[in-house]
Amino acid sequence: MEHKEYELQVPGGYVLAYHINASDKKTGVLMTIGAFVIMIAAVVLVFAGIPKPWSIRILASDSKYFLYLGVWLVLEIAYMILHELTHGAVYKALTHRKLRFGITWNAAFCGVPDIYTYRRVAILSLIAPLTVFTIIFVALALYLRTVSTAWYLVVGILFATHISGCVGDMFMTFKFLTKYKDPRTLMRDTGPEQWIYVPEESLQE
Repeated sequence: MEHKEYELQVPGGYVLAYHINASDKKTGVLMTIGAFVIMIAAVVLVFAGIPKPWSIRILASDSKYFLYLGVWLVLEIAYMILHELTHGAVYKALTHRKLRFGITWNAAFCGVPDIYTYRRVAILSLIAPLTVFTIIFVALALYLRTVSTAWYLVVGILFATHISGCVGDMFMTFKFLTKYKDPRTLMRDTGPEQWIYVPEESLQE
């Protein structure tokens, strides 16, 4: 097969193997529950990493409390935007096609609705924010852990919301890595919805 990053339409001999709509109420609720569980686990990990647990009590009376909270809120909003831009940067670099950004009741999104990307492109876009921001937040947290408990917690909570917010990306990546391994697999990504198409013969293997 000639090396290509995407198709403009589904080639002959392909069948729809999977479809998910994150804005669907049932799916959205399940994703939200999954994200909540992941976030709680990450928060526990973050608090377990505090070198001096008693310092938490001091933060409650810290005059900079609202500064920390305000910075966290600003960074949280900035992160949400950068997360989707990271998806988009990978899609744009590999396909040069028009991107679609938006937000639903339970998530922000980025997609390339007018094409069908091959498995490699889909996976790279899916894992890009997870990889990039995990490295950034973990590195910052490890540094700030030795400098300031307050700023360590700001970055730590950002890390927790980041990991939980990647639940959809991780779920789809898991699908590709465990079930849809054929490199010819195609995905149409409109943002809230993804369709996976596979060569019909691959279903019989």
